[in-house]
Amino acid sequence: MPNNIGLPVIPELKPENWRPQEPWQGPPLPEFLHIYWPWYTPPAADFKVSDLVISPAEVEPGQAVTISCTVTNIGVEAGDCTVILGGDFMDSQTVTLAPGESKTVSFEVTPMVAKSYSVSVNGLYGTFRATEAPVTDIRVESLNITPSDVLVGEKVTISITAVNYGTASGSRVIRCLVS
Repeated sequence: MPNNIGLPVIPELKPENWRPQEPWQGPPLPEFLHIYWPWYTPPAADFKVSDLVISPAEVEPGQAVTISCTVTNIGVEAGDCTVILGGDFMDSQTVTLAPGESKTVSFEVTPMVAKSYSVSVNGLYGTFRATEAPVTDIRVESLNITPSDVLVGEKVTISITAVNYGTASGSRVIRCLVS
């Protein structure tokens, strides 16, 4: 479409199509003095969630696990941030932070079944595992006394068979009392 002098008008140069630049794209303004371009509204409170820590990484069912992260207010005003725990466990906490302030937010969960668990916290992901604890289960299976009839002063051999039915190696003290 030509304008009144016969030249085409480029749509991008029309005032209604003009979009201002972000503050970092124009001449520098002292943001630390809260001076901004008129068309730019800085975020009031803006939060960054980082440093997901799951401790311990392996537990027995019924043992507590702590899931924590760091929340930092990178905005220019104080505000509330809701930290959401998701995955195999659901919970949330809200923290209030001043500009530049950081806090550690922790959740405590207790797995009841032996398996791998997935957790997410505001876009951060991790896992931990609940496993049955290995145990030692040593049982005496048989007792042999040879010979079974003896006279005073004769030698006797006493033997047993011990079997470990557990899942971990170990030892057990077995006492023999002769009377």
